Amino acid sequence: MKLPRALAQRPTPQMPDLPGFEPCFDPLPVSQGHQLPPAVRPLYWWAAALRTEGDVVVDMRFDRSSMVATITVRQASYRLTSVVRRCEDTACIPQNLPALMAEAVWRLGALGWTGEFAALVDRMRAAGVVARPAATGRCVTPIPRWLRQPDTEVRVAYWWAMKLIEHGWRLHACGDAVARHGFIAEIPTTGAEPLLVVFPGDMAHDGSEASALARHLARLGSGQRMVVQTIVDHAAKKRAG
Repeated sequence: MKLPRALAQRPTPQMPDLPGFEPCFDPLPVSQGHQLPPAVRPLYWWAAALRTEGDVVVDMRFDRSSMVATITVRQASYRLTSVVRRCEDTACIPQNLPALMAEAVWRLGALGWTGEFAALVDRMRAAGVVARPAATGRCVTPIPRWLRQPDTEVRVAYWWAMKLIEHGWRLHACGDAVARHGFIAEIPTTGAEPLLVVFPGDMAHDGSEASALARHLARLGSGQRMVVQTIVDHAAKKRAG
């Protein structure tokens, strides 16, 4: 079949490379629908490789107006991180899979493959290779086995905190100035030492419980913050046994 002139003249980007994660152009495992062009397929296989490591891509996008590519990943530790590739950035060798994917998305978008890229993202969401963050709505359910229930806003903070504690996080300085009125988290890693991260109260909401909690703590009074710290410490000790 002869390709339309515009499509035939469109250059195919050279995919970036990372030792051990060379681009794979194999057909996608789809049960129905047509195969997408080989140019976009490496993103599928890289996202699948991330999942085998316990991480999952929750957002993958290219903004044509600003020429910015963004990859957002929820790590196995439950921390949400993003890699951004801008037009003015100097091209460099990616050091990890998310950076590799961000570079690939930018090259595809810059050379006009946005339609095929959008179709790929839809296909990946349908296959579960790219997932959306869980909803972070407010929960005011009473705290189990807590005789004297704190007020509603403290309970909201508790349930967001519990989601993080369930993934092994330890939360400190809730609402304190040292945490810029958010909190400081010890996040488990595959190494010997946990990662110490500050989640400030004025951070942007990224769809995670961590950002929701940090922003919420900044709106609480000092007394409420102290209660939050007390109940999260209690929950962490109970989980640790």
